[in-house]
Amino acid sequence: MSSKERKLKQMTDINFENNRILDVVNENDEIIDSATRTEIHRLGLLHREIQVWMFDEDKNVFFQKMGLHKKSAGLLDATVAGHVNKGEEYIDAAVRETKEETGISVLSSDLLFLQKFKVLNQPQDSLEGSINHTIRSVYLYTKPIREEMLRKEVGIPGGGFQKLSYDFLLNTPKEHEQMIKNFVLTKEIPDVLDYLATWKNQF
Repeated sequence: MSSKERKLKQMTDINFENNRILDVVNENDEIIDSATRTEIHRLGLLHREIQVWMFDEDKNVFFQKMGLHKKSAGLLDATVAGHVNKGEEYIDAAVRETKEETGISVLSSDLLFLQKFKVLNQPQDSLEGSINHTIRSVYLYTKPIREEMLRKEVGIPGGGFQKLSYDFLLNTPKEHEQMIKNFVLTKEIPDVLDYLATWKNQF
């Protein structure tokens, strides 16, 4: 594939993502409307997202690097992060997005629900003129994976994965905190580490 063809595919995939139809919800997470992803972010409409965390046998946690098409390019986010399509359940979106973003097929029964919360616009997450208000359900894949199993999503410029150790995340040095999305570091990682602290006792 030529460089021009690769760029065209990347543009096509991102355009497809921007035109996906998503449910619009109210403060109680009840569906009230639907719109394209672009329109939802332009108007700042509340919608649904999922995140999935994955780890290996040594309790290293896998992060996904934000793609170059994002304002937050290079920052570390959950292993999997995506939108819930119109008419789709959170858990089904988590299974689908995990396959799309990592290449790994998972069962819903192997996903542990951690928490659901509202996230109002995070400046580092948004492109110019884009507002992200979402209700996010966070899951953890309870089976350890191997790093070589991870496959970067086709069509997304940049990106990739990075693993960080349990001990590093438990006491993240101040000078390294800025490489991880602040909301992820403060609101999600503690739940992931709590799970991993007990996971070691299962063997």
